[in-house]
Amino acid sequence: NDMELRIHYTKLPQGLSLDALKLELAQVLEEDGWLTGSGSAGEGGWLELELEDERANPKYGILAVKHDLQRMGFAKDTTIELAGVPVGIYE
Repeated sequence: NDMELRIHYTKLPQGLSLDALKLELAQVLEEDGWLTGSGSAGEGGWLELELEDERANPKYGILAVKHDLQRMGFAKDTTIELAGVPVGIYE
């Protein structure tokens, strides 16, 4: 009963590598979720996360991820996609 979340970004913030981003997200999610895949396209790319919603409200995980991406300085066109619906991280 997990929820899939996909992050789409057009560019990584300056000084941030994809590996550093993955590590950061893993720490933010801790036991509430995990990384299931990633890919890149030019300077942009995507990350796929699986959120566990048995113990915690998945909204908590979604907000934690959004907040973290904002804090890391991701561009305004970065989106989080849930069940096929993309939402801007600053929305």
